[in-house]
Amino acid sequence: MNARIFLIFTLVLLVAGCATTDSGDISEKGRAAVKVRPNVDPKVTIAYEMALVSMRAGNTSKAEKQFKKLASDYPQFSGPHNSLGIIYYRNGQIDEAKTAFENALKINPDSVVSLNYLGIISRNEGEFKRAQSFYEKALRADRDYAYAHLNYGILLELYMGKLAEALKHYKQYQELTKEEDKKVKGWIIDLERRVKK
Repeated sequence: MNARIFLIFTLVLLVAGCATTDSGDISEKGRAAVKVRPNVDPKVTIAYEMALVSMRAGNTSKAEKQFKKLASDYPQFSGPHNSLGIIYYRNGQIDEAKTAFENALKINPDSVVSLNYLGIISRNEGEFKRAQSFYEKALRADRDYAYAHLNYGILLELYMGKLAEALKHYKQYQELTKEEDKKVKGWIIDLERRVKK
């Protein structure tokens, strides 16, 4: 019986590894949200992966319940709060998203996923200095977090008029991502022309 359960969980993990989302938040790039530690009880890892499978499959209500249970049962981990924040953000539940990301930061002040999303939310609310602060904190926590570079670049270019600084962040984003983003490549070409003028 134990071997059978192990096989089922192994298959679940394989499916989880192959699943993708439309925006890539919970793919390899989004693993920063998880930060699964090697000394974590395998039950927690399996439960988290199963919640991610639900999320990737678009079953957000099931994923929400699973992440809420994980957050309740294992309050020492920020990952479930990050994932809840992403679900709420995608559903347009901005206040709930903010609360989830802030809860993640209480557990892990260096949660780059939460810092990045709070930067996006602040930018969308017109709080540009606050957004800047979140992006800078995210990059202090992890200089290689591509999405913070991308979103900081957008803030700097479109909302703060700091073109040369934005260009640096777009280039850094391109260097850190596995596949070249053609849209960002176009932004870089345009900004290089504008910066030279």
